[in-house]
Amino acid sequence: MRWFFSLRREAPLGPEPVPVWERPLGEAPYFVLDLETSGFSPARDKILSVACATFSGWSSEPDESFYAIVRHDDVADVPSHIWELTGLTPEAMRDGEPLEVALRRALELGAGRVWVAHHVRHDLGFLQRATDALWRLRLRPLAMDTAVVAQVLARAARPLTLDEACEWLGIPVVGRHRADADVRMTAAVWRKEMELCGRLGLQTVKDVIDWVSARATG
Repeated sequence: MRWFFSLRREAPLGPEPVPVWERPLGEAPYFVLDLETSGFSPARDKILSVACATFSGWSSEPDESFYAIVRHDDVADVPSHIWELTGLTPEAMRDGEPLEVALRRALELGAGRVWVAHHVRHDLGFLQRATDALWRLRLRPLAMDTAVVAQVLARAARPLTLDEACEWLGIPVVGRHRADADVRMTAAVWRKEMELCGRLGLQTVKDVIDWVSARATG
């Protein structure tokens, strides 16, 4: 089960810093991401909103955050239940940011950080299709899936939903299915997961990736 990707970057000038995957969990830089989409297919469905925030180690407050509704002039193919679920509207879509602008800002914030998302394959699938269409850009971030980490820590049969992970970890569920609120909850889930991983003797991002990869199923 390949649920993370290596990050390839050019070597910097001067002494080479410690790679992010070798840093202690409490010292690594994180980039938490969530997309709201019109469905589950990157080939057929739309990115409706983008939210992300950067965190340093254990910090509960983001260093930087970004949220954008993505502009779409034609949303006739968006199912009605998506509007109800996300709180978005066709009018908000028409007044939104161009997808290129929103994604460029998000990718700038994510550079050189460990990406964190709940059900990361969904977000990366949509991002990869969009960045390939816009810039022929292949994304290869080092990404942590909080759903899979929760599955392994809780010894569950499948990855936990964000609602389930929040309930298990005692995190209030507020504003669910709003991208910016989901980013805040995902960040809180990851901080709790870092604590639990630390108690198991896992010290670095690589330790967690190796341990979870060896135990995850599905």
